[in-house]
Amino acid sequence: MLLRASGQNENASYNINSITDSQLESGVKHAQHLRALTEAAISSDWLKLAEIRPQIESAIGRQQTVDTLVVASAFNGITRVADATGIPLDDNVALATVSLRNETGIQRFEYAEKSDRYG
Repeated sequence: MLLRASGQNENASYNINSITDSQLESGVKHAQHLRALTEAAISSDWLKLAEIRPQIESAIGRQQTVDTLVVASAFNGITRVADATGIPLDDNVALATVSLRNETGIQRFEYAEKSDRYG
């Protein structure tokens, strides 16, 4: 939802379906680099991260690379804490995001499936 709102504020169009489908163009600048960093970090693929980080730093800058890794790590941690404590999606948020969650296919990222994929 915030990605859509950001697009409206910037008069830009973002494809939210790219969140769950890496074959789609998102409209976000340097999306392929941001995705590669995030996937390497949340899957704990430290060799891959060490391999791609210099190239990505060259493309988007050192600070943006660090910021991307910090945000990816923070969101991954927050999700794990919420899942571990059994915090459900708030009713209001669940209702407000039904179409967004269906449209993006985000529901397929249940905790058990994520655990199998990312350890």
